[in-house]
Amino acid sequence: METAKSPKMERVVWVDVLKGLGIMAVVWGHSGSKNAFYMFWFHMPLFFFISGYLYRLNSQQTELSYIKRKVNHLLVPYAYYLMLLALGMFSVSLWRGQSAAYFWSANWKAFLLGGSLLEGVYATFWFTTCLFFVQIGYDFLCRKIPSGFYKGLIVLVAFLIAYWQSRYLPESFVPWNMDVGLYALVFYAGGHFCKQTKLLDKPSSRKIVLGVSFILFIGFIHLYSRQILDYGLDMKHRQYYYFGLNLILPLIFTFFLVQLSLILSKWQVFNKTLIRIGRAAMVIMYLHIPSVYIVRQIIPMTPVRFFVVGILCPLLFYMVIQSFPYGRFLALGEPMNKGREHSA
Repeated sequence: METAKSPKMERVVWVDVLKGLGIMAVVWGHSGSKNAFYMFWFHMPLFFFISGYLYRLNSQQTELSYIKRKVNHLLVPYAYYLMLLALGMFSVSLWRGQSAAYFWSANWKAFLLGGSLLEGVYATFWFTTCLFFVQIGYDFLCRKIPSGFYKGLIVLVAFLIAYWQSRYLPESFVPWNMDVGLYALVFYAGGHFCKQTKLLDKPSSRKIVLGVSFILFIGFIHLYSRQILDYGLDMKHRQYYYFGLNLILPLIFTFFLVQLSLILSKWQVFNKTLIRIGRAAMVIMYLHIPSVYIVRQIIPMTPVRFFVVGILCPLLFYMVIQSFPYGRFLALGEPMNKGREHSA
């Protein structure tokens, strides 16, 4: 893939690079650095945008077939990692002298209902279930409502409901963070719109988008650091109540990173590493916090160490698990008959 010249291959390369940058932002966002909170401004909207960009309506595939494919791709790894970590933490609980009843009574509700109830080593799991419902919902919209105008109107209404909930029902809870999908749907639809219109792929507009987005996000950071502008974003806990900015700012960062990915995908000194990280993004998302939890028992953690451990340990797991029977299916959500030639 690194040497292919076709437009399709080029697109895959830069998307993998973008995923690599995105998951690195996720890990740094959890590192405890004093500047880590900036990552929350865009990293989760970025992944919904990427997923929307990769969406393609297949009219020959039934709705049920699409749902089954998404169950295999998203919910099978979700259940696999949740069980893997739960068994690990259960063992730790027993080692500390706590009873099995204590562990399960303290965790059963979070395991069952997911979403924002999952914290600690399970903190990132909310994203998967939210993405699953966004993908199913958007696919339904595309199948049932061909009009772009009406689809856009529905997405707008979903965003307004999400904003209203964030402002006036901040403590509300919906299982598996399904309600966060109302906000995430905007970025998913935005990614699909950019793919359909080739808005971000046109060479004539790339430099303009890169320059403008860079200036704007530097400007936002400057205004925030000077306390002229207040802003925050935490999708998991439904904190997206800065109306307007909760769309504009994540999209500015996303557009900048898209253009940066297109540039880095041409530089082999960067793209091989970023592509590998990008392809392991799911594993890194699930395992970076547990990896740090384990290593922290041996050495103290600084933000830099957190970042290195949070990338390298899951990356090692990603490479090893593919050698095990059903490893690619359980841990990566890939079809069991997928050829190994696509795993590099």
